[in-house]
Amino acid sequence: MGKTKRRNKGGGGTSKSGGGSNGNGNGGGGWSHEEHNARIDAHMATLTKKCLKKGQSVSETLEKGYKRTALAHDNADKIDSKKLHLVIVKTKREVDALRERLRTWDDAEEKKRQEEEIRREEEKKRKAMEEASGIKKKKRGRLGPETWKLRGAARPAWEVYDFDTRYVDPHLEAHQKAKEKAQRIRNILTIFKGQFGRMESKEEEDGETKPMPPQPHCRRFLSLLMQLGLLNMEAKKYKAAREVFLECIDLDGITSPVTNARCRLMRMYLEANRPASARRLWERLPQTDKSSWIRYSAALIEYVSWKLLEEDGSSQQTAELYLVRAIKANIYCAYHIAYHDTFESVVEYAEEVEDAEEGTLEEAIEYCASEQMGTWVGTDGAIDWMRSVLHRIRNGWSMMVDGVEEISVKDLEWSDALAKAEEEFELSRKEDMKNEYFMMRKKKEDGYDNEGEEEEEEEEEETPDLLMY
Repeated sequence: MGKTKRRNKGGGGTSKSGGGSNGNGNGGGGWSHEEHNARIDAHMATLTKKCLKKGQSVSETLEKGYKRTALAHDNADKIDSKKLHLVIVKTKREVDALRERLRTWDDAEEKKRQEEEIRREEEKKRKAMEEASGIKKKKRGRLGPETWKLRGAARPAWEVYDFDTRYVDPHLEAHQKAKEKAQRIRNILTIFKGQFGRMESKEEEDGETKPMPPQPHCRRFLSLLMQLGLLNMEAKKYKAAREVFLECIDLDGITSPVTNARCRLMRMYLEANRPASARRLWERLPQTDKSSWIRYSAALIEYVSWKLLEEDGSSQQTAELYLVRAIKANIYCAYHIAYHDTFESVVEYAEEVEDAEEGTLEEAIEYCASEQMGTWVGTDGAIDWMRSVLHRIRNGWSMMVDGVEEISVKDLEWSDALAKAEEEFELSRKEDMKNEYFMMRKKKEDGYDNEGEEEEEEEEEETPDLLMY
């Protein structure tokens, strides 16, 4: 069947809602009942042809929901991908703007910008206080001649003619300012590479004090890079995410990093099945790095290289060395992997743990609740290998490397460390409760109506967010 074209019959009017007439001679334009049915029949014929071509049932397709709007509108996945793309573009623009600002850092301009921001904040607070106290804003009178900016022939002679002693050539003045700025600017990305997270001045061995990078701009740049990398990972743009994470690692440094870019990059390498890239990453990092994401991933990759693939240069001693270092970095994670069936049946809300501190029980829970646990379970013999190494260490086996004992039975003790962690948690919880009590008491003394606030919060929670629609 041919496509039915929408048209106005009869009268002389081109409006869709009025001015024309339908087939029955009635005004109002639009589709008649016969044309509407013909349109539905055309869509049904197209649907039947598609179902016959794919070998599907027309009735089942109609039960799942066949809407004509699906022909013109995007589905939910496409809408989400477009939203994600917009957020990526916005974040990338912020990264590029801040990168250019750090590349041409000028202390004089930054000082002016800071003073302007302070002035705006004070002006905003002053206006808020005036509105709260009920002071009406006075009308601004006409400005005097001293504020006028004369143009063209109205300008004074000393601004136009060079024979005047007060004349200043604007081009020479701009050139002079540019030369002065070129001497002042610094490339923060190069000067403080590997120190973007540092918040204090550093004293070197010769007694000189190393300057501190401009904060919080450097840490904000790291934060934006992490956001951009995670967004690219969510969009499955792994090449762009890899470049962003590597830049973040270079700027943050590997000795005392403040971001988890190296952990995110390692997870991405394992998810994308890039063992060679993962190997280069952990070989670049220092041996003192105690992150479970790095150490246990290195141990697993070395096990696969030695046991399953039998690659040249891989051996049992190398794989056990990486595993021993991983166990020393986080003993909780080793027990969790070795006896994952028991832990999975008792640990709850594990997916809520994020960005835990290195070497803690929370990091072990976060690691074993991620996709890494599936990699360990899916690797043939990896769990049994972990258990056998733990049993050998428990029975007195120790590894010596260059005359230094890498691990012993004492490294498997976890009860004292766990008791200390519980004690610290209880102290922090009591401190939080104490601070909350004093805050509530202060609010009551100030006559603050807490019940009204709770009602407002309940109303806000019950009100649906309609902006997304």
